[in-house]
Amino acid sequence: MSIRILAFICMFSMLGDALPVCAQQTVLEVITLNYRTADQVIPVLQPLIAPRGTITGLNNQLVLRTTPENLAQLKQVLATLDATPRQLVVSVRQDSDLDRSRSGAQVSGQLGAGDHASVSVPGRPTPPGASVSVDGVNAKVYSGDARQTDRVAQQVRVLEGSRAFIRTGQSVPVRNRQVIDTPNGRRVVETTGFSEAGSGFYVLPRLAGDRVTLQIFTANDSIRSPATGATNIQQVQTVVSARLGEWVEIGGIGQQGTLEESQLLGRSTSARSNQRGVMLKVDEVK
Repeated sequence: MSIRILAFICMFSMLGDALPVCAQQTVLEVITLNYRTADQVIPVLQPLIAPRGTITGLNNQLVLRTTPENLAQLKQVLATLDATPRQLVVSVRQDSDLDRSRSGAQVSGQLGAGDHASVSVPGRPTPPGASVSVDGVNAKVYSGDARQTDRVAQQVRVLEGSRAFIRTGQSVPVRNRQVIDTPNGRRVVETTGFSEAGSGFYVLPRLAGDRVTLQIFTANDSIRSPATGATNIQQVQTVVSARLGEWVEIGGIGQQGTLEESQLLGRSTSARSNQRGVMLKVDEVK
C-alpha cells in the first residue's frame, strides 16, 4: 500500500470523527417577544426542541440553545404564536327561579248538641280564599302562587390566552357566643366574625378560529340568614367549547319538593320548585 493511500485513509478517518461534532453544533439566541410572555410560549415550543437543546425565559425574553436548523423551525412557529392577541368580552348570566304554591281546604266553627253540649273546631290562619258559612260552620278553600326571580349578569374584557377574574358580594357581621370554663367559673365570651358571599367568575379563554375553549369557574352565593351567617352556595367549574357570539348553558340545578299536611277537618298542600342555571357567551372586540 502506497504512502499516498495511507495518508488518504488517515485523513478520511479524522474527517469521520469530526462529522458528529459538527452535526451537534449548537447556537445560543435571545429572542424578545412582542405580545406573549415566556410562560405562554415555552409549553408549546418545548416538545419541538432538538435533543440536547434547551429553552428558558423570563417575562418577554426567550433564551434558546439548539442547532441552527432547529432554531429556524422554532422561529417559524414563534411567528404564529407571538401575534397580536385578540380581545374578547366574556359574559356570564346566573339565574335563579323560585316558585311556591299552596292550596287547601278547612272547616271550622261550632256545632250544638242539645242544651248542655257543643263541639268547637277552631280554624287555623290561612291565605285569603273563598269561604262559605252555614249555621255557625265555616268552610274555606284557598290557593296561592308566588314566584321569586334573581338575575345576575356580569362581563369582563380579557385577551385570548390570559386569565380574568371578577367578583362582587357582601360581608355580614355575625355574633358568636362561646362558654368557657375558667378557675373562677364559667364565662361567656362574645366575638364578632364575618360571613361573606359573592357572585363572580374566573375564566381562561383560548381561541381557534371562530371557536373558543374556556376554563371557567363561576359562583353565585347569597346570605340566607344575616343573624347566623348561613349561606346559599351555587358554584360551577368546567371546561367548555363554543362559537363566538352564542350563548351556551354550562350548568344547572333543579330542586322540587311537596309537603302535605292533614288535620281535623282540614288539609293543605304546598309545593316548592327551585331552578338555577348558568349561561355564558364570548364576543370578539373588533
